[in-house]
Amino acid sequence: MVIHAGKADYRSAFAGLEFPASKIEVVRRSRMQGGIDREVFAVLDSIPNRSYRRMEELEEAVRSVYVARGEPAEELPV
Repeated sequence: MVIHAGKADYRSAFAGLEFPASKIEVVRRSRMQGGIDREVFAVLDSIPNRSYRRMEELEEAVRSVYVARGEPAEELPV
């Protein structure tokens, strides 16, 4: 898999998100934003179904999805 989404895509997807936030809220909120690479939605659909207390927890879940897909950790957009 080649990473297409960038840091700006994730910043836009997470804009205005309040914590704690459930996976459902994260996905719903990101879909309300415009101009975000579709890869963001696919990755967010793959994060664990749980509540995230802080942005750092959410970013770690996103990184875990990329790493599980074989992406090098140093190239991740979050």
